[in-house]
Amino acid sequence: MSVANYVQQSYLLADSIIVGHYVGVGGLAAVGAAQPIFYLVNAVFLGLVSGFAIRFARMTGSGRAEHRQDAVIGLAAFTVLWAGLCVALVFCATGSFLNAMGIHGTVAHVATTYLRTLSFGFVGVFGIGALGGFLRGLGDSRTVMYITVSSSLVNIVLSWSFVALLGLGVRGAALGTVAASSVAFLAGVALVARRHRIHRYRSTLPSLAWQAASSLRLGFPVGIQHVMLSLGTMVLTSLIAPFGTAAIAAFSIAARLEALAGRFYLDLSGAVTVFVAQHTAAGDAQRARRVLLQALRVCLWGTVTESVLVILVRQDIAAAFTTAGSVRGIVASYILMAYPFFLLYTAMAVTHGFLNGIGRTVFPLVCTMLSFLVVRVPTASLLKGPLGLDGIIWAVPIGWLVGLAYTTFAVLRYIQDAERFIPLPTSAG
Repeated sequence: MSVANYVQQSYLLADSIIVGHYVGVGGLAAVGAAQPIFYLVNAVFLGLVSGFAIRFARMTGSGRAEHRQDAVIGLAAFTVLWAGLCVALVFCATGSFLNAMGIHGTVAHVATTYLRTLSFGFVGVFGIGALGGFLRGLGDSRTVMYITVSSSLVNIVLSWSFVALLGLGVRGAALGTVAASSVAFLAGVALVARRHRIHRYRSTLPSLAWQAASSLRLGFPVGIQHVMLSLGTMVLTSLIAPFGTAAIAAFSIAARLEALAGRFYLDLSGAVTVFVAQHTAAGDAQRARRVLLQALRVCLWGTVTESVLVILVRQDIAAAFTTAGSVRGIVASYILMAYPFFLLYTAMAVTHGFLNGIGRTVFPLVCTMLSFLVVRVPTASLLKGPLGLDGIIWAVPIGWLVGLAYTTFAVLRYIQDAERFIPLPTSAG
């Protein structure tokens, strides 16, 4: 999972580097302004799909896979429906979202073009996410890696070709994603159909609806969590916008770097979710707890090493994206101020995987609302007056600290009693 997602994050970084060098700061700012909206539609979908992944994992762990085909068909139907709704949302509401964030003029126009072009590939983008949820629930992370890596590598090549060679600007970067994700999705469906024989699956409407509803019920709190994150990001963008195009571009780069730096720990969290769901379904609560402790040890040493390296080369990292000194300075400051506290975020993310695995998906939702909406956004608003952009940056580790404190409380509350690890039923019966 980490290999696949690191390659995917590398494509996102490469996309920003290509846009920064061949389109300029305005292009970077437009892509950055579009990111909260794309995050809203994509991350909410992945959050809801996590419910399907948990359900598939429980079916696998309990040895009761007779209703798997109902859940698979339900996932496919939900994916197509979601893609259609999101295309309509992008075409009808992008202007309103950008206006609410304080994004106007050329940056808003280019961001709208980017999102509308990108929306033509939503079936492929969401389809890859759905395939990933199904395969992770079965423990088949290798196939997820093959699909994601191939899509990301093709995306890098196409984005460079469309932007650098053909001069299509940010529209070219979006077209690269559309083409790569669509081809990778079709290839992934063919591969999964052959390996897991899903092309032979059949279902009745009542069974399909029951399995889909049960899975979405599990994933709903995670989806709401991402809605809150997205809305909070839009509010933060509105706080950053008055500082100018350079600030929007710099925070866009910082968000991409943070996503790359935290990718392994989010994947580790996803793996913890699957393992814990399988072990609790098999009645082994002790092993589920050991999975969490081992994952936190990996998190500790990995985060410390990574944070030190990123801080040491922060100037070089900023220079890779743009030659604009104002943007590079903000990116370097963000790294120096936030990354000494990055362990707070990664430990919180890994522990959320444990809570999701035991079916307590509401706790990560509450944590996100507390750390991001209740703490980080208001703190950024208060500190930006006396401290400027530095105040917005300092709000980041403050939010992480509060979130980790709440997550620790939630885990200690439920980890003491093995009887609380009773899984939800995996069939209508």
